[in-house]
Amino acid sequence: MSNPLPTFATKNDLAEWLGESIIEDADTKRAERCLRAASNRIRRYTKRTWVDEAGQLIDPLPEDLQDVCLAAAGRFYMNPEGETSWSRQIDDGMDGGSRKVDEAGIYLTASEMQTLDDLVADQSPLIGGLGVIGITRNELPSLDMSPLLVRGR
Repeated sequence: MSNPLPTFATKNDLAEWLGESIIEDADTKRAERCLRAASNRIRRYTKRTWVDEAGQLIDPLPEDLQDVCLAAAGRFYMNPEGETSWSRQIDDGMDGGSRKVDEAGIYLTASEMQTLDDLVADQSPLIGGLGVIGITRNELPSLDMSPLLVRGR
């Protein structure tokens, strides 16, 4: 198995993001795995590795990339079952419950996908604008074509 790519954030970054300490060995491993899954989801979405030729994260790494990674990893770390809860109050009575979402796991929200789309566009080496793309392979016209149509020869 090849060496995994580095994650966009660290366990300590995730602990700070969540506002809680991650010190137990099992919690540390789970946090690192959540960060790896979030980083892989971002790489899959952006179709970029965000590493240099040596396999290290590009420097400087866009801050938005780390923010999206922490948000996605934090959601999964805090709610691995992907359950949602609801409640409502009618007069003095409370009603509520929870249910599992259709797709649990690491996911990107619409605003996170927009952030990544903007980030990829900002990092793109292409220059926007109008251009021409050639669609021929420099083939010569057929000999049975009308001479009036073949003027450039």
